[in-house]
Formats: sequence, structure tokens, C-alpha cells
Amino acid sequence: METLVESIYEIIKDYRVHDGIEITPEKILKWSEQFGDDAELILTELNNILPFVYISRDTAKEYILSHIKVYLKLFGFDSVSKFLMDTEFLNVQHSYKSQPAILKLLEEVLEEKYSLSYMDYSTFPKTHYIYFDDILASGSTIGRDVINFLNEEDDQQKKNHEKLASNEITLSVSVFCLHSWGRAFQEYRITKTFSDKVSRKINWYLNYEIENHAKYSDQKLNVAKPVKGNNTKINSYLENLSADKHEDYAYRRMNTPVNETFFTNSENRIKYENIITEKGIDIIDMIAGEVKPNLRPLGLINPAYKIFGLGTHFFTWRNIPNNCPLVYWWQVPGHDWIPLFPVANRG
Repeated sequence: METLVESIYEIIKDYRVHDGIEITPEKILKWSEQFGDDAELILTELNNILPFVYISRDTAKEYILSHIKVYLKLFGFDSVSKFLMDTEFLNVQHSYKSQPAILKLLEEVLEEKYSLSYMDYSTFPKTHYIYFDDILASGSTIGRDVINFLNEEDDQQKKNHEKLASNEITLSVSVFCLHSWGRAFQEYRITKTFSDKVSRKINWYLNYEIENHAKYSDQKLNVAKPVKGNNTKINSYLENLSADKHEDYAYRRMNTPVNETFFTNSENRIKYENIITEKGIDIIDMIAGEVKPNLRPLGLINPAYKIFGLGTHFFTWRNIPNNCPLVYWWQVPGHDWIPLFPVANRG
């Protein structure tokens, strides 16, 4: 247990240090003890997962640099200054959201690697538009912002989706992590709003993909999603949900994924998924009064979806997505639950 705790600590120790949050081995151990006899299994699986799904501040800067290099090549620029002259990094999210934080890191990377600032080039006419974010889960925020951008028009009343379709501008969505199911939803949304041609013109670049689209073949399913079995607590919870969409996504099919690469083995996956789903149900049961319909044991989701949540496992130095299981971030005064990742202000 001590070795596992120390290993986890070394990975996540920079979580929200800028906010005065201090992750310690003692706090990690205290969080794990809430799982009783299953504490070691939870720590074992988390320790196996974290190297792939925890993005430290330094790793985020490495990812941003990789994005810059990709766009230099994609758009045929032989200098970073010319790239910055022609490119606008969209800044449309609220100040407390992830986009401004990523743009701040972008500025650091440009200064450290090239002695440049993208803000020095803000007055030049733009051809390329890049939308940065940390994660696309359900994708509702990114989808909304992309559609709003595409509906904007210039002084000649020509809209951005028209200019994108005619190759007058480019639009790129650049994220650290992306869910395959969420991306499919947003591509469909953009196609229905504009056209398939417009949707196909958008560049997508990512560092890590969560393969969770149940209708795609041979998905990694690098999320937590219980198999339907004889667990009365889990089965009853789903049956009692008033939602009516996508129930076929709720449970993971037995013997999927074909090759287990996310958890230590398929048996431990089943145990882990059941444990955190049950604990999430316990957390919801602590709520006095009405339970918000989008709150699920495996994270927030569209209230119309009859599923346990996305079961996302992806964490950054600055916050934890609310699509992650409740056991990782739930923190309510009076509730008997200590989070591993105290959540930052979401506005």
C-alpha cells in the first residue's frame, strides 16, 4: 500500500498547487481507506491508469508544443512568426474555464521555445482559427462554441461556415483528450446545423483518445463501465432512472474490450467498475432533497441518457472533469466523502 501511494503521489503531486491545494501521500491513503477492504485494488488500478491519463502542467506544455509543430506542418509554415501572424487562437470560454489556462501555457511555450508572443500578432488578418481545450467528453461546450463561431459573419456579411467550406479559412479543434462517442455526437451536430462538407473541413488534433463509442468495433473502452450482472444495487439504480435515451450504452458488454490494455486485467476491471459505481450510488444517496437529473455515479451526463455516466478517467493539473466518477471529486459539507481531487470552481 505504501509503495502504491508513493507512486500515485509522484504522478499527481502538482494537482492544483497554484490554488494552494496540497496532495500528500497521507491524503491519498485516507481517500483509499474509504473503500475498505477494496482499497488496495482501487490503488493498484489507479496506479496503472494514471501515467496515461494524468496531465501535469509540464506535460500540458509538451502537448501544446506538439500541437504547434503539427499545425506548422499542416499549414505549410516555415516560421513560427508567420504562423502566428495568420492564426487566431479562439478565446471564447469564461476566465475560470480551461481554455484561458491553456492559452496562458501557449504563451509560455512560445516565449520559452521561440521568444515570441501570439498576442503581439493579434492585429493581423487571420486565415487559421484554432480552438484549444483540455478535453472533449460529451462535447456540448465545444460543439456549441464551434457552431457559434461558424455562424459569425464578417463585414461583408459572409459567414465563417461559408468561408470554411470554400477554403478561405481553416478551423481546428485542438484538445489533450477526446471521447470517440462525444466527437461523433458533435460531428453529427455540426453536419445537421450546416453540412457534411463543413463538418469534414474541421481539423481535429488530440494527444489521447478515450475509445468509448459502443457501436464502433474493437474499442479500447478506456473508461469505467460496469458489466450487467447480478448486482442488485447497480441494476436497481439504472432501472429507477427516469431517463429514456441510450440505455444500450449503460452497460459494458461482457468480453469487451477484446484485449484489456487499460486495467491490470479483465477480472480487476470488473471489480473496480462495480466498486466505484456502488460508491457513487452511495454518494448520491447522501444527498438530502432533490437529486439533479444529470448527476450519476460515474459522472455528470445529459439528463436524458439512461446510463451511469461516462466513467471518464482523465485528470489535469488544474482540475478534474465532472464526467469523471464521483468517488474522485465529490466534496459536499456534511457528506461522509473525501475526494482525491478537490474540484476547482466551475462557475
